[in-house]
Amino acid sequence: PFTENPLTNQQELIKEYQDRLLDTQRIVPYDLLASRGKLEQSTDPEAQIYLRAKETFQKGYKLCLSIPRSLEDDVLSKHEQEIKAASETMVNAWMLDDRATHMSERILILGQQYEKVLLKDIPEEKKDGYFIKESIMFSSWILLAGKQYKHCITTLSLAIDTYPDLPARVFYIRASCQVSLGRTRLAIKDLERSLEKNTGFSIVYSILGSVYLSLNDREKAQKNFRRYLQKGHPDTSDTINALYALSVLVNYYKKGKREAQELYLKAKVSEERFLSLYGTHTGLHDIKREAIKEHESPEEAQRLIEFYINKEQVEQKMQRLIASGFLAFASNPDRCSHCGASHAKENKPLLACGACKSVWYCSRDCQVSDYKLNHKAQCKDLKASKMAT
Repeated sequence: PFTENPLTNQQELIKEYQDRLLDTQRIVPYDLLASRGKLEQSTDPEAQIYLRAKETFQKGYKLCLSIPRSLEDDVLSKHEQEIKAASETMVNAWMLDDRATHMSERILILGQQYEKVLLKDIPEEKKDGYFIKESIMFSSWILLAGKQYKHCITTLSLAIDTYPDLPARVFYIRASCQVSLGRTRLAIKDLERSLEKNTGFSIVYSILGSVYLSLNDREKAQKNFRRYLQKGHPDTSDTINALYALSVLVNYYKKGKREAQELYLKAKVSEERFLSLYGTHTGLHDIKREAIKEHESPEEAQRLIEFYINKEQVEQKMQRLIASGFLAFASNPDRCSHCGASHAKENKPLLACGACKSVWYCSRDCQVSDYKLNHKAQCKDLKASKMAT
């Protein structure tokens, strides 16, 4: 339960309230692309969709934070339009690209406010089971964030049956729930339906390739990875994964040895392109490890695997960096810019960077790691900006 703050000044209310993330934001390469100033060097259309979804989400989230957290009828009535606008804006962002959104304590409260506002003028006998498209999708979003996959599937299924105009990504989201529950065949059906809705939703081919590979269906895995290479964008990690996977799948056949080697070399070239854009490699996963072992000498394979394992550790640090909101949102004196922790030690504030005083850390280790990984390039600019003001 939340108690009302006696302060009447709205800005003071917003400043005092610190929202709390309820899910871990996934690392999205497009954040790295934007933070490195490389957006114009790639023509990947998914980058623009993601950034549009992110901008839409942040617009709704900002409006959400300006609304009092009360569930009292008089407060809800006064802010009814803002509650509807904030809710529907963020839900639309989630349907555009769910990776561009995050679930938080404040958004959960907004969900309660939105439900009360929608039911306000509905007759009592019709309130049970009442929903509109945005409200049922809001519920699905909350259930997914809470890992309530069975309930999320049920809710998404009701939405799909009721609103045939829902985008392809809704089937994709339901497929991810099916995978989480081990219902691989049902996930495949949803992925195929998402392609029926939008034949340009190319990432689905990559995922289908990986799903069929996990089922040891080499023919269908190969077919879908090839389709992704035809329809997907060459700058993505999915392209690299598809090339590595195909270099293993094709190598299985005697007549495919030459093509397999060519695919492997293309994967390495794509990896370097990815590094130039995103500032990191794609880490190490099983199919990549297998490809390296099949196409390199034992000595070189061992060297590369050790190299990518180290890169994988850097990736994990980068994931924490993005999860902390450092690349996605402004620096926060109440959140470590490297690992996302909200405090250094009990009852002690975070430590500010001594040079720019614009980012904060929970420990010396986080500060040193972040400086090497990201902050070194920004520190001078942030310091100069502070001095100028």
